[in-house]
Amino acid sequence: MKIPNYNIYHTTHPDETTHGGTAVIIRQNIKHHIRAEYKKDNLKATSISLEDKIGETAGSAIYCPPKHNNKYDDYDSFFKTLGHCFIAGGDFNAKHTFWGSRLTNTKGRELFRVMQNNNLKHLSTRQPTYWPSDPNKIPELLDFCVTKGIDTKKFAVASCLELMSDHTSILITVFTHALGKPKKPSLYSQKKTDWNCFRETLDEQLTLTILLKTEIDIEEAVENITKAIESAAWQATADSNDQTYTDELLITIKRKLAEKRKARKRLATNKSPSRQTTLQQNSERTKTPATNPQK
Repeated sequence: MKIPNYNIYHTTHPDETTHGGTAVIIRQNIKHHIRAEYKKDNLKATSISLEDKIGETAGSAIYCPPKHNNKYDDYDSFFKTLGHCFIAGGDFNAKHTFWGSRLTNTKGRELFRVMQNNNLKHLSTRQPTYWPSDPNKIPELLDFCVTKGIDTKKFAVASCLELMSDHTSILITVFTHALGKPKKPSLYSQKKTDWNCFRETLDEQLTLTILLKTEIDIEEAVENITKAIESAAWQATADSNDQTYTDELLITIKRKLAEKRKARKRLATNKSPSRQTTLQQNSERTKTPATNPQK
């Protein structure tokens, strides 16, 4: 499969047949590199590393087939390949009430122990992600993310119902500034170049006083017109590096404001001293990011 302007990395099943594989799709202009693939019968993963202004983060798409009974060491050895800062998501086929499953199975207990011992966090919708076609089976949560070294307040988690499958996709939004690859230098932009300005500037800068009688005269004329074209193009093209990014604290601010509004609503219905104190505390928390965004 090919998608314009995107790179697709995939890991096949160890028997090289088209089942039980994983893939990562990423825009080409995001600075990244592919990591070593993880290919075992009981766990497959495709991983990349991308950079933001803080450092390098690993992103991994994983799949654990249901027929294999993964143990502690299986999960532990895989997570150690991702480094100290990562987000790994996919179909774990591991159930535990800790991340929102209806019940807990053996694989869920083993994964939960690994997460506790390695200070790993989970990201889940706490809603079913697997919808069996058998009416006798009950929907269950099997798809979620495990993360390390990233503040969970920088994430927003939601269900994505747009794809047709027996699994509901989960949409994880990370509030960060991913570094982009340097753009190839260009004299003009189809969308940002003002061609009327280009023509007027070029007319002002061009001089036709050089007599083209010798090779030196021709070289000098070519150099002058080249410089004039470059200068006119740069003046007529808006600066494309002027970008606006989403503040990393945006998700934190939104949550604090929601808590403040909720506390105010509760106080309006019952003006108890404890609720008054809660509202004051939430009000103070919402002032911190606004007065000093660097904290």
